[in-house]
Amino acid sequence: MLVSLVRVGASRQSVAKAVVLTGADHRRVVAEVRLPTPPVNLAPAVLEPDARQAGLIRAGLDGVWLGTHSAREEVFSYLGAVLAALANTAREHGATVAAPGIQLGTTPAVAAGDVHALRTVDTTEQEVLTNLLRRHSPVLIALAGRATIGPTQDRIGSRWLADSREHLATRYLASADPRHLHHVKADLRRRDGIADLTRMDVAPRATEPAEVLVRCLDGQVSLADLRAHAVLLAALALHARRLVKTGRREGNVPQTLIEGNRARAITHGLRARFTEEADRRPVQATRAARRLLEGLLPVLSLLEATAEELIPVLAPLELPEVGLPPLRTQDLMAGMTRQGEQALARQAEYELCDPRPGGGLLHWLRTTHPGRTELVLDKWRTALADGGARRKKGGK
Repeated sequence: MLVSLVRVGASRQSVAKAVVLTGADHRRVVAEVRLPTPPVNLAPAVLEPDARQAGLIRAGLDGVWLGTHSAREEVFSYLGAVLAALANTAREHGATVAAPGIQLGTTPAVAAGDVHALRTVDTTEQEVLTNLLRRHSPVLIALAGRATIGPTQDRIGSRWLADSREHLATRYLASADPRHLHHVKADLRRRDGIADLTRMDVAPRATEPAEVLVRCLDGQVSLADLRAHAVLLAALALHARRLVKTGRREGNVPQTLIEGNRARAITHGLRARFTEEADRRPVQATRAARRLLEGLLPVLSLLEATAEELIPVLAPLELPEVGLPPLRTQDLMAGMTRQGEQALARQAEYELCDPRPGGGLLHWLRTTHPGRTELVLDKWRTALADGGARRKKGGK
């Protein structure tokens, strides 16, 4: 007889990819897009023009399952086709589509973020996942942070968060019970004059099923970058689920530490030096990011993550180890500005619609530095395989 059922598989995740349309009315273009037919297992994507920011559009997929490599192939191939349909319609109007933070023409670049929502089984898991993401939010901001790409160089860690008046550092949740969340809202109102939990970088959302909203990741240049971040968040969600299964919780990192490291990540990105919780000694953001990824190896293996699809987050951490600069997709795009605006616009559109794991960054690395690129990939292929072996050996 079945007595109980414990779910320790991957969470479902909603994704809203931010894109910017330049050269036409974004609402009119969206109204004319003919979306491709989704795969049988997926609901149709939604294109939503932003009501406040001209040109800003979000391409959303609701509650997709990313628990296997083949599932992610299906999801991101479909999302790439949706973005290609948007780009084709924009072209018919003489307009262009690119990621946020890319300046095309004289109009200043629009900064925006990609939004993820992770579904949870109950409020206990929601609490643990929120606190886990809170702990690692400075690293996530540093990994996903983007500067403006355009005529002038911008070296800030996250232009979007640096300029935002709508983001707050996440508060610790002793519980996701509505009565406790009322106290968290009161603290926000007292300290920041805002009583909206969804203004936090990571926030519990009272939906059915319960969700954790992640809104501190800059809008990515490429679909491959978005995919890498979705895999990383899926791994954190699965880790939180396993913590709950074994009766564990996530401890309370001091708020001053979270806010200080968050500010450093926004200002300096992966060049930042974070303060450690234990001894308050500084640690490089790249080291903290590598430590996070290494700690998630067992669940990344369970998700069938590959080194290729993780390369957008691995490259800035691992390339210096093989004598290469810490490149990201946005660095390659910044280099395109020297080839002129048309070349930049073409590449920006291509990166948005390319569903391949690793995208243009992996293609460029394999073309220009094949040997050293394979060293990095082989290192993480081995690590991911070993992570799976440890998981099976431990019986977890």
